[in-house]
Amino acid sequence: MSEFFLEAKGIYKAFGGIQALKDVTLRIKKNESLCLVGENGCGKSTLIKIISGAYKADKGQIIIEGTAYKEMTPQISSQAGIQVIYQDLSLFPNLTVAENIAMTYNMSKDHKGLFNEKKNVEIARKALDQINVDIDLSEIVDNLPIAQRQLVAIARALAQEAKLIIMDEP
Repeated sequence: MSEFFLEAKGIYKAFGGIQALKDVTLRIKKNESLCLVGENGCGKSTLIKIISGAYKADKGQIIIEGTAYKEMTPQISSQAGIQVIYQDLSLFPNLTVAENIAMTYNMSKDHKGLFNEKKNVEIARKALDQINVDIDLSEIVDNLPIAQRQLVAIARALAQEAKLIIMDEP
């Protein structure tokens, strides 16, 4: 088994005549934290979107835990344990902290849209405990400061059993 959780090899992506990525390789080891740094427009977000399946690479492959994919989809990426937290956080501002954290867990487990408040609280508490954070689970997300909203987004990724969390401009 590979020492790497994720490998992006020989990634190319162009938009019209503009080459956004040219022969990019990125390797992320298991249990590794790293930061991808570069100027605006250098392709960081494009690479993230290819890894997450939001964009299709023109060339190259993604390898997750030793399995190579010619084409990544959001479903494959998510099922493999990759969660992306974008700058806008993609939270539901009118729902509670517990509902935001547990919602995608419930949807991914095919609970047919049925939500159990007690179970939501249990899922949310467990996820927040993983990052040692205490936020009122009944608070409406729109009432939280941005720093706490970011923590809710991280907890939501953890509730989905993320193996790799990618934060785009945290």
